[in-house]
Amino acid sequence: MELLVVGLDGLSYNMLDRFDIDPKYIGRVTEEGVSGDLMSVDTPTTLPAWTSFQTGTDPGTHGLTNMIQQSADYDVSPFETNETEAAVYDYLDDTVLINLPASIGREPSAEDTHLVSAMLAKDKADAVPPHLRELDSYDDYILDHDKSLKKRPSVYFDHVCDITRRRRDFAREAFDEYDPRFGFVLFSTPDWAGHLLSNFSDDAERATYYRQLLTVVDECTADLAGLADNVLLMSDHGFEKKTRNIHVNDWLADRGYLQVEEERVTPQHLAVAAAKAVGKRSDWVYERIRRVYNYIIGTSVGQSLQEAAESEVDYPNSRAWELRYGCLFINDDRFDQPNVDDPEALKRELKEELATITGPDGEPAFRDVLFAEEAYADPGEWAPDVIARPAPGGYPTMLDSPTDEPVSQTNNYNHRYRGMIAAEGPAFCTDETVEGLSIVDILPTLMHVLCEPVSPTFDGSVRHDLLAEERAVETMSPTDVPRPRLRTADETSQTERDEAVEERLADLGYIE
Repeated sequence: MELLVVGLDGLSYNMLDRFDIDPKYIGRVTEEGVSGDLMSVDTPTTLPAWTSFQTGTDPGTHGLTNMIQQSADYDVSPFETNETEAAVYDYLDDTVLINLPASIGREPSAEDTHLVSAMLAKDKADAVPPHLRELDSYDDYILDHDKSLKKRPSVYFDHVCDITRRRRDFAREAFDEYDPRFGFVLFSTPDWAGHLLSNFSDDAERATYYRQLLTVVDECTADLAGLADNVLLMSDHGFEKKTRNIHVNDWLADRGYLQVEEERVTPQHLAVAAAKAVGKRSDWVYERIRRVYNYIIGTSVGQSLQEAAESEVDYPNSRAWELRYGCLFINDDRFDQPNVDDPEALKRELKEELATITGPDGEPAFRDVLFAEEAYADPGEWAPDVIARPAPGGYPTMLDSPTDEPVSQTNNYNHRYRGMIAAEGPAFCTDETVEGLSIVDILPTLMHVLCEPVSPTFDGSVRHDLLAEERAVETMSPTDVPRPRLRTADETSQTERDEAVEERLADLGYIE
């Protein structure tokens, strides 16, 4: 194999440093090859980021700006696969891609290219094309984790380690069978583990479990790397400890921008209300409540408590609201019941006021507050109107504030913008650190490594500072850009697929 990319979902160097983990293979590539931080996109989440990797475009162009989307009638649902932008499996012949998120429903335009989807697939039979189901390792391949095992961390971590090994086995057999020029495999498990770290009482316990998984991920990465001349390791975003939750919808409601539907009265709502009342009077009690909540969130009881801890937005009567991770939408004429006369003025007002939000320590809650045109190269109609990027240690949450303040304390682990990249092989620099890399730069750079012309549609560019040899970049004619192809006969209805994906997104807290 000429070039292999191994995706390490959610991995970042700060997490290795925090838990004093030095994976043997990943550490050697970082030290001896070329490495650095890799900036994600808005939002720094799985679907937007991996779609940006596979298309070389930012979310404004490909349209997946978040993990969920909102329609004109205000209904919230999972995003569907981008169908407008050509992707890596359209550009590169002789390719095998294993576990690529947000690619379900796409048929590669390139020749001798084989695609196994992830995340938006209903199940593994939906994700894996029929000819790849004939591989011996298919029966043991696992598409997603069993969230019910989160209640027993030792069992859960053994489970995700097993998933990692089985994915390695399936990828290795596929690579051996088709002997591709370019290969890709994604290990999702560092992200799954990252979301569970909040359940543990201290960093020593977290380190034990995180090290267990990273050891397996590192061994599987090294095994596959032996099949390729050049190897690039990358993540879609990073993880970090969060010390502050930012309650944007609470803040919007306090200022009259957002209206809340009449509060429901259920046992779950009463439990949340009681917990909030007690938590306001005692930081110690609040921390214990938060830990219990994190522990049960993977269960059906936990999901019902999460729903109870989120206010129901009255969208038609609201002027603006947050739709996950600091993305604000204005109720303008995109929606069925618009009530904002001057959207541009409201955008400017929100941008200015959001920048003034501070936490109990007086530090700004957001490091940047941007308009869509400042965050994206070419924002589409349904791009967020305002994007508030949290400051380090901050997390924009949909949960109601337990203190009625816009910023509250937390002790959690979640996504951050900076992920990681490391590469080795004759195509790449040695003993170098690079800065300013974006995930949209990766595909054009890889195509250049493979001596392929890059697309004029890319928002990213070839990063010569990664490469051992600098040569002129060839750009293909606009007429040569491949057209996306879709499956003509889909065995799975979109309704069945949406139901499966909604369950996964609810497990991660993206959708109620």
